[in-house]
Amino acid sequence: MQIKELLETEDLYQGYTYSYPHKMAYRSLEDKSLQEIWTKQNLDNLFYYVHIPYCEMRCGFCNLFTVANPKEGVKLYLESIRREMETYKKVLPKLSFKNFAIGGGTPTFLKEDELNFLLEGMNAFGVDTKKYYGSIEASPKTLSAEKINIVEKFGITRLSLGIQSWKEEEVKALGRPQNIQDTEKAVNLLAQSKIPEFNLDLIYGAKGQTVESFMYSVEKTISFQPTEIFLYPLYLRQLTGLGKKGVEDNTNRKQLYLAARDKLLASGYEQTSMRCFRKANTAFETNNEEYDSIQDGMIGVGAGARSYTSNFHYSTDYAVAKKEIKSIIDKYSQKENFEHIKHGIFLNEEEQKRRFLIKSITDGGIFNTATYTKNFKTNAFEEFDLLNELVERKFLTEINKNIFRLSLKGMVYEDVIGPALYSENVVNLINRYDWK
Repeated sequence: MQIKELLETEDLYQGYTYSYPHKMAYRSLEDKSLQEIWTKQNLDNLFYYVHIPYCEMRCGFCNLFTVANPKEGVKLYLESIRREMETYKKVLPKLSFKNFAIGGGTPTFLKEDELNFLLEGMNAFGVDTKKYYGSIEASPKTLSAEKINIVEKFGITRLSLGIQSWKEEEVKALGRPQNIQDTEKAVNLLAQSKIPEFNLDLIYGAKGQTVESFMYSVEKTISFQPTEIFLYPLYLRQLTGLGKKGVEDNTNRKQLYLAARDKLLASGYEQTSMRCFRKANTAFETNNEEYDSIQDGMIGVGAGARSYTSNFHYSTDYAVAKKEIKSIIDKYSQKENFEHIKHGIFLNEEEQKRRFLIKSITDGGIFNTATYTKNFKTNAFEEFDLLNELVERKFLTEINKNIFRLSLKGMVYEDVIGPALYSENVVNLINRYDWK
């Protein structure tokens, strides 16, 4: 379906494109050495990501690479992360990281000593958690004053907390049996902490959710004055709890989203993407300028973590089902040699162009046409008719010479625009993915 048809049918929810290509497009490959993969990539401005694939519960909407409440193996996994970092340091001694993120799963699922062990290892690896901008994810039930103290001690700039809803019947409908008292306690701890920035996530589209009930959650979230508020539409995906139950999408997602967006804009928040609303006049507390997510590389450590250079993306195998995820984690935890990569995807010039556009236009990006022309020796507007249509509809606006970004109107359609830029090859790979 062409984007024009999508826009006319008001089908706004095609898919969240936070990265391209998705790991469902990755395949098994002949062994590639780290040295070979990173030979031509600039190592001065890298992003570091570490994946903690553990949660205290598996939410009904979640298709992330994580398992719930493991009884054993966490220590082995963290030790394997150390071994992987040491391998990178040995093979690529000139690595220089400028930003970082600790995600999952739920990193604060780790016990205090485990979290401390993880962060000490990162600093030893060369990830300066106090100098550069970094973020860590958490859930209300796993966040404590002691863990907040550890985050403060290591100087991490931002903590993101998944609230999803302040209505117990809605979090239950999302397959997330979350106690509202626990949530309020965690948010209060966070709001009173010395962590410079914190984000609260909400989800819209739960069964039975109304504009009135969602606005209650939005207003209560605003009352804590978080630095950022993220609004995520509910997607029902294969092998998730809600997907298995065949729960239907809430058809009023657009109505819920627009009501919340307008409330946030009227409450001192600026919209930076379809999902992200940032408190006006809040500057980043630490250096967040040197890393360019469009052109610089990323090293992801841990099972399920993706890494990428300009023309090659890789990770461990990907899965959604619990049994397969656990098997991948176990293999990772027992691995001794991380010098060779067996799973990923090569990006030819066409895929590099599409990734450049997707990363530039969606998820708060800025599209620099001069940089595109410099990199690819072509004019993006001549190659991709979609860009001209976005400009014509005033979804994409020129904010400075050669600099474009989505308008507020355009941000409504991010989950249509991203997938519309996928190549036929990537779409075919995703459609042929063996769900497991």
